[in-house]
Amino acid sequence: MRPFRVLSFYLLLLLANVLTTPLSAATRQQSPRQQLNFNTNWAFHKGDLPHAEEMGFDDSSWDGVTIPHVMHIEQKHNGGGNVFQGIGWYRRHLNLPGKYKNKRLTIHFDGVQMNCEVFLNGDKLAQHFGGYMGFSVDITAKLLFGRDNVLAVKVTNTDDPQTPPGKPMRKLDFNYYGGIYRNFHLVATEPLYISDPLEANKIAGGGLLVSYENVSPQKATVKIQTHIVNAHNRPLKTKLVTSLLDKNNRKVGQTIEEYAIPAQGEQLFHQQLQVSSPKLWHPDHPYLYRLVSSLYASNQLLDEQSTKIGIRSLSFTSPQGKPDGFYLNGEKLYLRGANRHQAYQYVGDAASDSMQYRDARQLKAGGFNSVRASHYPASPAFLDACDELGLLVIECQPGWQFYSGDSTFTERSFRDIREMVRRDRNRPSLFLWETSLNESPTPSSWMQKAVAIAHEEMPGNQMFTADDLNQRSRDHYDVFYKVTNPDGTDPLPNKPSLTREWGDTWYADASKENGLRASRMYTEKGLINQSIMRQNALNGSADEKDGGYWDHARLDANPRIGGYFLWSYNDYTRGSDPITAFSGVVDEDRYPKFGYYQMQSMQDARNRTYGPMVFIASDNNTTNQDSVIVFSNCDAVRLTRNGKPVGTITRQDNAKTAPFIAAKGGSPYYKFNLASALKGDLKAEGLMNGRVVCTHTVKPPEEAAQLKIEVATNGIQPLADGSDMTPIYIKVCDKNGTLISNKTALEKFSIELSVSGEGHLIGANLKSSGVTPQSTEGGIAYALIRSTNKAGKITVTAHSQGLKGATLTIKTRPSSTQFVPDGTHAKWTSEYEKPEAPSQNTNDTGQPNATNRLDLKNATISLSGSTTPDTNLTSIIDGNLSTTWLAPNNTFPITLLIDLNSVHNLTHYQIFWGKDSDWYTHSIDLSPDNEHWTPQEQNTELSGQDYSNKPLKLKQVRFIHLTISAIRPEKSRLSIRELQLFTQPEKP
Repeated sequence: MRPFRVLSFYLLLLLANVLTTPLSAATRQQSPRQQLNFNTNWAFHKGDLPHAEEMGFDDSSWDGVTIPHVMHIEQKHNGGGNVFQGIGWYRRHLNLPGKYKNKRLTIHFDGVQMNCEVFLNGDKLAQHFGGYMGFSVDITAKLLFGRDNVLAVKVTNTDDPQTPPGKPMRKLDFNYYGGIYRNFHLVATEPLYISDPLEANKIAGGGLLVSYENVSPQKATVKIQTHIVNAHNRPLKTKLVTSLLDKNNRKVGQTIEEYAIPAQGEQLFHQQLQVSSPKLWHPDHPYLYRLVSSLYASNQLLDEQSTKIGIRSLSFTSPQGKPDGFYLNGEKLYLRGANRHQAYQYVGDAASDSMQYRDARQLKAGGFNSVRASHYPASPAFLDACDELGLLVIECQPGWQFYSGDSTFTERSFRDIREMVRRDRNRPSLFLWETSLNESPTPSSWMQKAVAIAHEEMPGNQMFTADDLNQRSRDHYDVFYKVTNPDGTDPLPNKPSLTREWGDTWYADASKENGLRASRMYTEKGLINQSIMRQNALNGSADEKDGGYWDHARLDANPRIGGYFLWSYNDYTRGSDPITAFSGVVDEDRYPKFGYYQMQSMQDARNRTYGPMVFIASDNNTTNQDSVIVFSNCDAVRLTRNGKPVGTITRQDNAKTAPFIAAKGGSPYYKFNLASALKGDLKAEGLMNGRVVCTHTVKPPEEAAQLKIEVATNGIQPLADGSDMTPIYIKVCDKNGTLISNKTALEKFSIELSVSGEGHLIGANLKSSGVTPQSTEGGIAYALIRSTNKAGKITVTAHSQGLKGATLTIKTRPSSTQFVPDGTHAKWTSEYEKPEAPSQNTNDTGQPNATNRLDLKNATISLSGSTTPDTNLTSIIDGNLSTTWLAPNNTFPITLLIDLNSVHNLTHYQIFWGKDSDWYTHSIDLSPDNEHWTPQEQNTELSGQDYSNKPLKLKQVRFIHLTISAIRPEKSRLSIRELQLFTQPEKP
């Protein structure tokens, strides 16, 4: 339909005095659009119950809960399939007054893990599959006004191979934490409204679609496409006024367009604004404008929506067209990022907005300018923080080492791409879209369609898709990871490249304190070695024993790489392994490790966003140190011990220790040798232009004497909205307040906690959660406090036998949030007060008992059909995961013969493949005599990270054939770290 009148921006230039006037609420109509908080006053039951959706169902025995909510509070270290998987029911009673009767009412879920059904007053309104994208449900026709209503949601987080990621949790690299774990709200609008992009379900449509042209410091064009729906039974003449406001709430542009929209019709409004001297969005200055869309009919404001935007332009090629890095607003920016999992201690993924914001702020403060939201779309609250704080984001669709040719799985994987683009396309922080099922064996045809969908949903030249480089992907994606050959050469120099994951290896063992995974539950040795190995990798080493890997593309030593993303920001647990992945620069509880400060030192001290820093990587709790490592980005570092100089090292001299890091603007660590082993204060000073600008002192701890409580608000005062969460650390200290970190591995103190006032200690009533009492790790305990909806004081008390206790008071601020009115219901007992019920989690890790692992020291191994002995083959059965056998060639099939030299009743086998992102097709055959063979696994394709045990079904086995018939990607070389065999336990 053609517009009957358009008032362009150029005509509005005549009204320049209006455009520079602050937008005053007093001079304009209040928007009829209302968004009500739906997070409070819920009832929850863990387990399935018949008829729980019905209005008259008796829910009086249920728990009173608040959203975000996890169906089961978990222990900190909950890997290996130990997370609750099952069904849970949520019920919310509500009574909306008659003033809402003529409104359009929709409920909006930001995320439910994993599948759910939604009922209102017993009627099923919707079913949703997938835990990482939100969805909306129109409840207008079913709601009773001025009367009680019951909204019921049935949630299940059991494995679903048809819903991405699709992989069973016990084989997954993260966990499916069930529940309504992200925000939930109700939106009330007039029947004439700006649509929601997910609900509208239109290609490159629905809601607002904002794009930019001719972006420069001098000017920029902002193009806005707005989808309007007229749900009235009569046509309406409508006017859309779109205003652009700066941070001071002043108009810097406005455009008006008018259309006649038919009854039960819809219309796309196309508008644009010219902005002079725009303030461009950048991680160093993340300037946000506000786009206000005001919708009128008959001069009456019927809807209004505010959208934060950042004007910027993206490119993965230089102005000259070279794919030599990443460019933002025409300037080259080296991406220093980290991978983040959304899980937290105890509550899994169910964290409040403030917790999401704290993560983004901690990432930014840690020297990162970007983040990869692995391996699923992050919450809107986290992305809001990235927009505001200045973190560029790689958005990933849900997926991890699993692809199913099932038509439903494929359809849902494509749906996920469309929905994540529709939800987040206007965010300035989003710069790369990972439209791939991470490390999955997807066919080329799937990849081609995935990329096409993304570009279809976001037309123009600002959509960039990414995946690993291989034969199937190379013709489809815009940006590639792993653009390197095993010999270090560049296989595709005409394509942009990033390194999506580096700094970790899946076989590392934090308890050995000599690798890329480290935890404060051991000692500082592991934390230091983790940092040393990561510097080796950053400086270009491809040697695994040094901490590198060939497909990391040599990181800072790569002249054209656009940047890298460290694995990982935080420690996390996963279904596939009972051992927590200690790969983070912060703990699962977000307490920083030494490596956090190492990454902080990679940013320029003269960049005001980050500034100068210095940090001593030592707990200073032993007298046998012969050297000290200091992280700093300053011109020079001076170290003293007990006030006496140890030495001064300049940045220029220190650059020689890791020249590629220094050439990229980063700072290698400063290593100071100690002439003698003395006990005393260590003090590091960072100097800029010869002047001390920052210091860090580490005192040697004395005997443990007291507890200290530290509230980790990170600048965010707790909010009394019933949902907010506040993290606290409880530290074991000496009489001077110095932390008592571990001198030996696994030292611990038992801490008991209690909370009173306007807050709850999450998990306090559940002994199985390990909240209280809990054991410290590295002298530190952790807890989460949830505020009530009444502002006031929260008192936290901590005790430990033999130590002076601690008490701290937290004040919460009032909330101005509008809540959905409560209905009439039973008085539920709060989940924080109910006694613990027997666990309904029947998951079994299925891991064979390590004590039943067969010692292969007497076994022999050979390459079938080969006349040349391969002495390196013994690496496969030497019990050492750090040794690797590399096949002499990739002429398949390759068959290995293992002779155990005696018969055994085997129950399981495990293969630790050489490369975690490759896929291996293998077969296992067993024999008692090397003549009669019984097939076990046959042509089974496994991911290199699928090192779970597999069953064997033959007794009296002496000989084993391991046959590898294929590998993907095709150019990879077959390598195997270890084969492990397990036997039946001996009967007592």
